[in-house]
Amino acid sequence: MRYCSVLLISLCFMACQSEIDQDTDRLGANYFPMEMGQYRIYDVHEINYYLIGPEESNYQLKEEVVDSTLLSHNKIEYKLHRSVRADDTQTWKLDSVWTTQVGSSTIVANENNVSYVKLVFPIENNLVWDANVYNTRGAEYYQYAAQKMDTTLFDTLYVDAVKVIQSDLGYYTVGRDDRYELFAADIGMILKYSIVWEYFQEDGTVDANKIVGGRDLVMTMIEYGKTE
Repeated sequence: MRYCSVLLISLCFMACQSEIDQDTDRLGANYFPMEMGQYRIYDVHEINYYLIGPEESNYQLKEEVVDSTLLSHNKIEYKLHRSVRADDTQTWKLDSVWTTQVGSSTIVANENNVSYVKLVFPIENNLVWDANVYNTRGAEYYQYAAQKMDTTLFDTLYVDAVKVIQSDLGYYTVGRDDRYELFAADIGMILKYSIVWEYFQEDGTVDANKIVGGRDLVMTMIEYGKTE
């Protein structure tokens, strides 16, 4: 009888856990999955602009979840090791350590000691939020695109990807600002596109043909998985 009671409790727990998982998926939390050992590898193309000219680089970047801590208010903080290498013939070298807090209504990523609200739940088309609410910078509004989209990256088709528009200013008076990220269900970020330029200015005149500051950054997923 005691064995049956324990078995019944276990089955009830598993059923409740399944319902919780289904509920978080319904809200959209599965677009930013985080668990120990999980990793994502990106192909990165980067151009940094300086007054003396641009510097271009190509490399691979790996993000891996290496630790987790249960916080108050049902939040979990995950530690990510970010490693880089020139290509798949080289060994990984640790570049930086970031953290991400996963809650029931937000995903907050601490990137280079600045916290950004990456996603909010439930995911809804055209929903807008202030990404800088947890840092000291001025308000910056992110927005979900009008609809989910299918996209192919390195011959892999991702269905119903969620696009987060971080800036769509495009070309403007003193530069350019185009930024967005794509997220796939049960995978996470599959593409980061960021073009931010500052044009040369002198005596109130802007030269749109000369970029003196900013960065182009395109990160495209090439592999994801989980270490044992």
